[in-house]
Amino acid sequence: MRETIQRTVVAFAFALAATAAYAHAQLVNATPAVGATVASASEIRLKFSEGVEPRFSHITLTTADGAAITLGAATVAAGDATIFVAPIAKPLPPGVYTVHWSAVSTDTHHTQGDFSFTVKP
Repeated sequence: MRETIQRTVVAFAFALAATAAYAHAQLVNATPAVGATVASASEIRLKFSEGVEPRFSHITLTTADGAAITLGAATVAAGDATIFVAPIAKPLPPGVYTVHWSAVSTDTHHTQGDFSFTVKP
């Protein structure tokens, strides 16, 4: 009986720890969407599961051969710190682009990732 209680307590503790690990700012969706083919794009808009700190978060955009594309200053959307936006300085020519992002959430946890999208001819 005592072992059963101990196992239950340990399992509960692991469940709480796993839930806490998922509390970081995770990418919920993006515009352009992950893997999308679009006619054009004027900004990169990332929606996270929780608010991000714009001073410590970053978005970069590269071409298929790794060349950097100039972006404007990334900021959170007015009234919604879960949306992180970077304007694209010039129209993108057709091709495949990779968005690299690094986010520090308001609870100070760091997450990062990348995804690609295509601008069609």
